[in-house]
Amino acid sequence: MGGSVQELNALVSKEGRDEAVKAFFERIDACAEKLRILDKAVVVTHHDCDGLTSGSIMVKALQREQIEVNTVTLKQLYTEDISRLKNMHATLIFTDFGSSYIPTLKSEYGNEFYIIDHHQRGNGAHDQHLNPMEFGLDGGVEISSAGIAYYTAKAISRKNKELASIGVVGACGDMQDSRSNGLLGLNQQMVQEGVDADVLRVKTDLRLYGRISRPLAQYLTFSTSPILPNLTANKDNCIKFLENLDIPLQDESGKWRAYEDLNASEKKTLSTAILMHLHEHNTPEWKLNELIGEVYTLTRENPYSPLRDAKEYSTVLNACGRNGQSTIGFHVCLGDREDYYARAMGLLQEHRRNLAEGIQLMQTEGLREYENYYFFDAENKIKDSIVGIVAGMLYGSGGVKTDKPIVAFSRHEDGSIKVSARATSELVRNGVNLGAALKETCVALGKTAEGGGHRIAAGCRLEVEQAPAFLSMFDQKVGEQLSIRSR
Repeated sequence: MGGSVQELNALVSKEGRDEAVKAFFERIDACAEKLRILDKAVVVTHHDCDGLTSGSIMVKALQREQIEVNTVTLKQLYTEDISRLKNMHATLIFTDFGSSYIPTLKSEYGNEFYIIDHHQRGNGAHDQHLNPMEFGLDGGVEISSAGIAYYTAKAISRKNKELASIGVVGACGDMQDSRSNGLLGLNQQMVQEGVDADVLRVKTDLRLYGRISRPLAQYLTFSTSPILPNLTANKDNCIKFLENLDIPLQDESGKWRAYEDLNASEKKTLSTAILMHLHEHNTPEWKLNELIGEVYTLTRENPYSPLRDAKEYSTVLNACGRNGQSTIGFHVCLGDREDYYARAMGLLQEHRRNLAEGIQLMQTEGLREYENYYFFDAENKIKDSIVGIVAGMLYGSGGVKTDKPIVAFSRHEDGSIKVSARATSELVRNGVNLGAALKETCVALGKTAEGGGHRIAAGCRLEVEQAPAFLSMFDQKVGEQLSIRSR
């Protein structure tokens, strides 16, 4: 399954990897021993897919130990949130953020907190900080917060092995499956454990989004990763394309067929035709290579539910969290397939509309080009919770070249600026590290600017008056990264 561990863009040498993994799991085991005997806990998590999956895994694991658990979900963790959480009077478990705030957390809570995170870390050490980056393992590639939560839950009790499927959803939500057309390293190990627990099935197949829930014509029409020339955004052409392949769009009962409804011969015919179509339109080799890879099926879900596919499940959770309804996403992760599930499906439709409108706005108004990135200020026209997703989707839509990162501004409710930055895998290979660039820029701007993230995606918060200086400094930081790599 997936690529080999040797393919990882790891931060350690191959010789040191085994020791790094061993040390990481020793800390997980030590934390699990303490977590297992808590009286009361509050799981504080990020509102995106990886946050909701990692948070729900910890909630489920602790509840199974008869521990009282409450949850708090935030758009992002900022300094003022840390002080406000003090009145919870319980041990705090931060999932999918917290690594940048260890000194502040220690000053408020001593050692009575845990961090499960995979983002680039800040200063300070803490024995209950579970982050692969601290051990030289790449949290941007081989494990997300959901995976760390899964391994922690399994260390608490072996009966939590079934939660591997939720861990895989979190990894896919953070796009860790896109680096090598499948999950790698510690994620790959989690996939195998999910297969062994009979909650996952993995196979090599066409990786276009929507294989479970989208009718065939829509499956091609809405493809943005990659763009299908003359097919993406042209439903009539997609219908003709499928008809020319003699692939029926409906079954005998009149039900619209999805990709997963096709037999093996039809899947091979369609996959081959798409590859040939892309080749004829001079699609770069690296894009062709992204078309086929691993897909992950959650075997206990309804065959026609979007929750059946890990990528589609991740979109459902993002739809909940990024539309201010994290509780719905939590309940879906914890097993609700009735009221909360129905509400999640409604949010999914709203989320898709919001993303489409956001992309259209950026394409209509255009991006400003700086020396080392493209810039767009959405002001209040795109929700601060989805502006980063929209920026990333611009690459796939063909609305912007892939030669530079994209930086987008939106506005928080308090009037401050939300900054979202996105890059491509190719840019990361060329030296771009958005998390480091944002963090260094924020440090230079002063304590009211806070941010960080991954190499490929990162974010921060600014005061309005800091914006001009930020744009200039960030341009310089990215330029320095690219110049170092090119030497």
